[in-house]
Parts: sequence; C-alpha cells; structure tokens
Amino acid sequence: MDNTFLSVKDLEVIYTSGKKIVRAVNGVSFSLQRGETLALVGETGAGKTSIAKAIMRILPNPPGKIVGGVVELEGENLLEKSEAEMLEIRGERIAMIFQDPMTALNPLMTVGDQIVEGLRLHNDLTFAEAKKRAEEMLEQVGIPAVRFVEYPFEFSGGMRQRVVIAMALACNPDLLLADEPTTALDVTIQAQVLNLIKSLRQKYGTSMILISHDLGVVAQTCDSVAIVYAGQIMEYGTKRHVFKNPCHPYTRGLFNSLPSMNSDSDRLKPIEGTLPDPTNLPDGCPFHPRCPRATQECKIGVIEPVKVEPGHICRCIHAGAEKSVEDSKRIHSGEV
Repeated sequence: MDNTFLSVKDLEVIYTSGKKIVRAVNGVSFSLQRGETLALVGETGAGKTSIAKAIMRILPNPPGKIVGGVVELEGENLLEKSEAEMLEIRGERIAMIFQDPMTALNPLMTVGDQIVEGLRLHNDLTFAEAKKRAEEMLEQVGIPAVRFVEYPFEFSGGMRQRVVIAMALACNPDLLLADEPTTALDVTIQAQVLNLIKSLRQKYGTSMILISHDLGVVAQTCDSVAIVYAGQIMEYGTKRHVFKNPCHPYTRGLFNSLPSMNSDSDRLKPIEGTLPDPTNLPDGCPFHPRCPRATQECKIGVIEPVKVEPGHICRCIHAGAEKSVEDSKRIHSGEV
C-alpha cells in the first residue's frame, strides 16, 4: 500500500528580474510519508526556501511563479487549488516556521492575539476559547501564559522563535515546513528549540520538511535527506544512506567542509568556487564547474538520477563507481 502523504513531482519555479529569468527550482521530485521528517540541505541560494514556499503557494508573485510540476497532499494537487481553498489549507493542514521570527511576527499585535487570529480563522471558536488554547500553546513551548499580552519586541530571539512555533502548531497541522528555525539562535537555545519541535511533532503526529545547511541538526532531527544544489536534488535517501554512503561529489564536499573531532588537520576543506548564476545555469550537471571529478560527459545533456541502492538515488554519472570497484575486488579476492 502506498502511504505517501506528500508527493512533489517535477516542480519548477522561476523568478523574473527585468528581462532575466532566474531558474530557482528545476524539476524537483520527492515524497514524504505521514509522520516522516525530510531535510532539504544545501548552500544558501540553492532553492530550498523556494521549494517550501511553492508547496504552500506563498511565492511572491511577481516575481516568483510556479511554471511546472505537481504538489499532491494526500492525492490532492495543491497547484490546482484556488486562493480561497489555499487559505483554508494554510495554517490548518500546512504550517510554516519562517527563518526570521522578527519579520514573521506582526510588531503591532500581541503574540497572543496573533495565535488567536489563526485559531479563530480555522476553527469555530469564541475569543475566550481561542485565548485559552493560545495560552496552552505558549505554555507548551515554554512561555508563561501571562506573556500572552506582550509584543514581539519584548521577547528575545529564542522566545520569538518559540512563539512562531506555537503559532505554526496551534491548529495541529498535518505538515510543518521549518525554514532554518535555529539559524539565528545560540547552540543552547538551538538544542531546546529542536527538542521542542521534535516532542510536539511526536505528540501531534506531524510530518515535517526541515530546511537547513547544518548537517548536525539534520542528523539529530530527520529521517530522510535531500541534497539540493542549483534548484535540483543531487542526492536523496534515508539519513543512514546519505551520512554513511555519500555518493555525489557535492554531498561529499559538504561533509568534508565540517570540522572533525578525530582529525588533526589545521584547515577545513571548503568546496572551491560558488553556486552558478541561476539566470545562466551550465549545461549538464550544474556542479561540474566546481567538481574535482568532472569529465566531458558531465558537461553535456541532462544528468539523470542513478539508483545507488534501494531508496538511495544520486544525480551523478559516476555514482556507484567506487562501490563497483570494491565489489569487483571482493569477487576477485574470493570474498564473494
């Protein structure tokens, strides 16, 4: 039985800038099971946030526009919904934790009123009932209910992020989109926020897409991982697949850029170069100008995903090459 909860197929998003077209998302496909957490990982500008905003249909239009693909939530294509129908879905079935809580909150409304507004929009509640529910949500995220009447500027960065989480989870959404929810927080508050999101997700059975460039956060939080580069998914699999057997040179570059407690090296190994210009993406693999393994084959045509192992795919013509060599050595040595 297919238990797919969210299915994204061949999603394409562009932004127009004058006469130029920015190709932000280029044929992205993935699926999510109910209760599962998927991480979208990549450098800033890779297209991760555009994917999430396209799912929620909140791209700024203009200049953003979805030009292709299908986004199915339990079999219903969200891209065919009217704006009125999407207003019902946002907040109730899909909610989003934005990267900067200060800009996500209305500075002229108390935090309590902002939670109440969403509750009353999607539920048949009186103000008193919604206020009680909002106070309960604040308590659940570690904020005393008496702070219901305070404004966003009266909270610290970590507390504002907790308010945004309370707002996102107030209506018990089926899907939570978390856009780098811990980027601006110190490590202590970061750990508290991640544990909070995890416990609330388990309590309400919420699926989640986590956008992050922090592989430590991904390892702690997620079930599956999609490595995003230049608007494409370069590698996709379970957390164990990607962390134990990274196949794409870009994925390996991300891991090599991390400091290691077991290494005596004096310097990190950053990925050379920068992301390609999204208005003029290179032919072939978009990573080939930065890739140490690039060949002429990488520079032409469309690079199709390769199945490395069940549930693990990689968009690289060299994917699995090392594994094939190792298997060959084992066969000739008599191990197999």
